[in-house]
Amino acid sequence: MDSFIHEDGKGNMLDDQGNEVFTVDMEVDDETYPLENVTDLNHYLDLKPPERVKQEKEKKLSEKPDKNQISEKGKKTYRRYKPEDKEQFFFLIYEKNMDIREAARALKMPETTAQSWYKKESENPEEEIGRKKGSGRPVGRPSALREEHEQFLKELIDDKPSLVLEEMMDSLTSKFVDLSISKTALYNFVTKKCRISLKKAHFHSVERNSPEKIQERYDWVVRWSETDLDFTSNCIFIDEAAFHVNMKRSVAWSKKGSRAVVVVPKTRAKTTTILGAISPYGVVNIKVRRPKAPIPSKKRKASGSTQNTQNTKGGTVTGHYFNFIASTLDILDQHEQFKGNYIVMDNAPIHKNADIRKYIEQRGYGCVYLPAYSPELNPIEQFWSACKSKLKREELLQEETMSSRIGDACNKVLLSDLQGFCRYSATRFEDCLSRKPM
Repeated sequence: MDSFIHEDGKGNMLDDQGNEVFTVDMEVDDETYPLENVTDLNHYLDLKPPERVKQEKEKKLSEKPDKNQISEKGKKTYRRYKPEDKEQFFFLIYEKNMDIREAARALKMPETTAQSWYKKESENPEEEIGRKKGSGRPVGRPSALREEHEQFLKELIDDKPSLVLEEMMDSLTSKFVDLSISKTALYNFVTKKCRISLKKAHFHSVERNSPEKIQERYDWVVRWSETDLDFTSNCIFIDEAAFHVNMKRSVAWSKKGSRAVVVVPKTRAKTTTILGAISPYGVVNIKVRRPKAPIPSKKRKASGSTQNTQNTKGGTVTGHYFNFIASTLDILDQHEQFKGNYIVMDNAPIHKNADIRKYIEQRGYGCVYLPAYSPELNPIEQFWSACKSKLKREELLQEETMSSRIGDACNKVLLSDLQGFCRYSATRFEDCLSRKPM
C-alpha cells in the first residue's frame, strides 16, 4: 500500500501516521564523484596481522640467601663482587644469549644488581666491564662498532635524517658485511657515541586552546555523556587523510644541539586523498577519491538551496563524502554489531551538509560532530598516523601503486591498536571536563 507524504504547514513533512519524514535531496552518484575501494572490513579481518602475544608476568621466585650475604647474627650484608663476576655475567648475556634475569639466577646474584650492571654497561661499556691493561687477563667484550662505523653513520644520517633504526642497520651491515650487532647496541652507539638524537616538533593553532574552544569541548562531553554513546563499543569514526610519495617522517636524526633538517624535492608529489572509517571491531571502509572533470550542468541541492557541488580543483567535495558515507553504511548494515551505532566525524564544512545528517539518521544510525580543533577526540587521527608510519618506512616500488601501498598499511594495523586508539580518545573526555588544553 502506498504511503502519502504531506506538509504540515510548518515546513515539516509527515507521513499518514503523522511521523516526520526526512527528505534527502542528494543521491549516490559514482560517475560524478568516483571513489575506488582500497580495503574494507571483510578484507581487513582476513589480512590483519596476528595480535602480540601477551607474556604472563613471571612469578618472583624467592632466592635462597647466599652465605656471603648473611652475617653470623642473621643480618644481610652487601656482597662484594670481583671483576671476574662481572665478566662472567656479561659473558652469559652476550655470548650465551641469556636475558638479565637468567644470568642473575645462574650466578646466584640479586636481579637488581644485574639490572644495575647492565644499565651502566649500556651507558659506558668500556668502564663497566673493562679490565686494567697489563693485568694479563682479557679486557672484556670489545666494542663491535669503531671509528669507521661512527663516521659512516654520521654521513648516512646527514644524507637521510628520516631513517629508522632498521634502515640504519641494513645500510651499516651492507657496508660492513662482517659486522654483527643488535639493534639495542646500535641505538646506544648512535645516541651516545655519535651524539645523535631523534627530535619531533609539535605545531598547534593559536585558536586550538582558546577559552571558547575549551568551553565547546566541555559542553560537547557533557551533552554526549548523557547518551549511550561509547567510543569503545558503538561508534564508527570517519575522516579524510592525504598521502603522497614524498612523505617524510615527522622526526629526524641530527647531531645533539643542532636542528633536524630534511631536504624534500622542490616539486610537490601528487597527493592521494583517502577517506576512511574505523571502529573498535576493525577497519570498516577505506576508499581513495578519484576526481573527474567537472560537468557544468550537474547540480545538486544542498541544505535547501541549489548549489554546484563540483570542484574544479579536483578536491574532495560533499558529493564524494556523501558517496563514502553511503558505502560505509552499506558495509555496516551487513554486520549486526554495528546496527544503530554512531557515526562520529569532525565538523568540517563538507561533513555538516544537512542532507548527510538526514541520510545517516534515515538509515538508522546516529550522527555525531566533534567540536572544532579536537583531533585527540577522533581515534582515526591516530590510525592515520600509524598508517603513514608504515607507509613511509619503504620507498614505493615501481610496480606498486599508492593505493595498494596504503591498503597494505591499513591492513597491518593491529585490532588491539584500533581498540587502543578508541580508548585513548575516550580518556580525553576527563580532560575536556576539567577544561584542560589539548
